[in-house]
Amino acid sequence: MCMKCQGMTDEEVREDFLAKIERFGWTLCSVEGGGGRLSFTYTIGLTRYHGHPELVVSGLDQFDAASVLNDLGARVRGGERFEPGQVVPYEGTSHRSLMVRVTSPEKLAFAQEIYRMPGGRPVPALQVIWSDHAGAWPWQVDARPRRQELLGRPQHLRRG
Repeated sequence: MCMKCQGMTDEEVREDFLAKIERFGWTLCSVEGGGGRLSFTYTIGLTRYHGHPELVVSGLDQFDAASVLNDLGARVRGGERFEPGQVVPYEGTSHRSLMVRVTSPEKLAFAQEIYRMPGGRPVPALQVIWSDHAGAWPWQVDARPRRQELLGRPQHLRRG
């Protein structure tokens, strides 16, 4: 369930998202974790208005996730395009993000509901995997134990 949607009907949620997409170019949906799953936040609208995969981040609170995704969304709106395997630095910090193709973009339920064509392929998505303060990725031995659920596999970790 979308965290900011509690108490709203599905139609009210959809209309709220569409109004925000029309006004800003995209909106965000945060999904609560549970049952061993971490929460995640994703964009809705980058595909439709900017021809770009939707973006998703896991393991950040709603405020930090919104900051990351809105910054990247503004860069997409400005013409930047992110690709799987691309490392995105953040000016003035050791933080960086790695873009990874999401293997099951159906998890981004409202993005699929709004933009997936009937009988068509799922709307694509890229996960924004974030490094720790030292610049280490979550799978590296020296990474601080910050949790992110990986929704795809980074290219260098794929087998065969």
